[in-house]
Amino acid sequence: MPLTLAKSLKARLRSDQPVFGAWVGIPHPTVIELMARSQFGFLLLDGEHSPIGVQDLASLLPSAELHGTPTIFRPRSKSAADIKAALDAGVSGLMVPMIETAEEARAIVAAGKYAPAGMRGIGPWRASGYYEAFETYLAEANDATTLILQLESAKGLANLEDILAVEGFDVLFVGPADLASSLGLPIGRFDGEMRDVLQRTADAVKRAGKLAAIDVSAISAIPELIEMGYCLFTIGSDMGFIQASSRGLVRDLAAFSTGQGT
Repeated sequence: MPLTLAKSLKARLRSDQPVFGAWVGIPHPTVIELMARSQFGFLLLDGEHSPIGVQDLASLLPSAELHGTPTIFRPRSKSAADIKAALDAGVSGLMVPMIETAEEARAIVAAGKYAPAGMRGIGPWRASGYYEAFETYLAEANDATTLILQLESAKGLANLEDILAVEGFDVLFVGPADLASSLGLPIGRFDGEMRDVLQRTADAVKRAGKLAAIDVSAISAIPELIEMGYCLFTIGSDMGFIQASSRGLVRDLAAFSTGQGT
């Protein structure tokens, strides 16, 4: 199942259709299953800014796999150990934060690919079905696994062409909040200078034969970003969905306290 889901995510990315996923930050199988039942194109389990650790993946991934939902994991750092552990647990892809140089990009590819493309250690315990599909997994994992690098700083932007020239990763994901902050631009705005940056980035990604991705907070931003060339999106999160739904309900219920309810 892990290898099948990894292949399905790669196939979606290679199609002409945009792919949408949501963030997950609550490390509980029930939350993962509820999110997977929503049928997003993928779930992005965030180990950088949430309590989800690489050690939690083995108990969380089955809940997504039950409903055929691919998973991407974002580790807390560029640690080769965390990259290897996440892949061995069976994630469909990895998204590594704050890539600023070609050297960093090459190190991520090396950690995430088996030889001769990289230096990933061999031991895909859960990813290979507890070694029942060991040979098949080793033969197919390099192509099946999606590697995503994040562009989040002015330094990374300055080195964009060099980063994109690195072979072996699939997607460049713009982290708009960190990138805007690094550039001294307003966070949460995709207009003005930030729009120019996003367009130039998408154009460079396309020239390099890779895919452009970005996080968005509103559906209204998506059509223009698709026109720019972005094809993979994250929008919303488990925590955000709970907050929005509960706060909306509380606002509706407040009408009864003021005598306006029906």
